[in-house]
Amino acid sequence: MMNQPTGNGNPEPNNLNLEGVMEQYQTALLRYAARVLNNEDAAQDVVQEAFIRFHGNMEKITTRGVQLKGWLFRTTHNAAVDYIRKESRRRLLHQRQAVQPETSSSGTNEERHALVLEHLGVLKPKERSVLVLRLQEGMSYKEIAAVLKRSEGYVGTLIHTATKKLSQSLKQAEVVS
Repeated sequence: MMNQPTGNGNPEPNNLNLEGVMEQYQTALLRYAARVLNNEDAAQDVVQEAFIRFHGNMEKITTRGVQLKGWLFRTTHNAAVDYIRKESRRRLLHQRQAVQPETSSSGTNEERHALVLEHLGVLKPKERSVLVLRLQEGMSYKEIAAVLKRSEGYVGTLIHTATKKLSQSLKQAEVVS
């Protein structure tokens, strides 16, 4: 039996089941984790870990009336941060960024989009997270703040800093003028 969504996009708490939640949120969580980690294989591991944590906490989530979407994104975010720490991904991303491909301001939109995604590596993990949640997932500052368990002001500062860094990196690579 499929879960019936409530007005906030969450399945009814009494009908909460792993399969229904996975079906509803897996694609968005994979997309988010892939952007945060810049690694699709790692994203699959991270999202799998988030669903394992969900399964282990399903009763608590149901009885406490927790916002499911926010909980899943926050858990995915935390699992991604754990992965980054464990694998020392920051160091690798910075090393990869040091060797910048030669580009020009010309090129197709797809090429430019790919270059922008490559340049996400100049950002710290939390900066990447907020940009992806804001731009790709369309979340509000309030929703992002709930995912990160931070204030809206902090989220705004991260978005501003991340946008500035990304813009500078793209200008240096002559992706944008």
